[in-house]
Amino acid sequence: MIGIGNPLRGDDRVGALLAEEAGGRCLHQLTPELAAELAPLQRVLFIDAWLAPLPAGSTAAPRLDPLSAAAPPAGASSSHRLEPAQLLAITAALYGHAPRGAWLRVPAYALGHGTALSAPLRASLPRARRLLRQWLREGGADA
Repeated sequence: MIGIGNPLRGDDRVGALLAEEAGGRCLHQLTPELAAELAPLQRVLFIDAWLAPLPAGSTAAPRLDPLSAAAPPAGASSSHRLEPAQLLAITAALYGHAPRGAWLRVPAYALGHGTALSAPLRASLPRARRLLRQWLREGGADA
């Protein structure tokens, strides 16, 4: 499993926090070089903060969504920062196989400098941890 985010930007650190708790890896961003590490895996979980589009004052729940390898939209990303589905597509293109992917997205509300998590994000951590445990139970020890 791969936790994505900056541990010094408030809620953005949630991916790293959850990945560390479960023995996963933490990265600031996904890059094409990761394809070589993903190629031999059967499955992978990406954990990331999610700026859910919400009306002011409302909150969202963490989501665990399946991913498929999707080609990057033309001009949509740089060669040094990818979305999880784009990384899976690169893995499949280069190695003929990509792991089954899932994306655990935890709603983020405050991305300012610092390590404190916002109250709404802290309130969603029990559900995020349940989803993470669910993913772990479903299929063994891949990343």
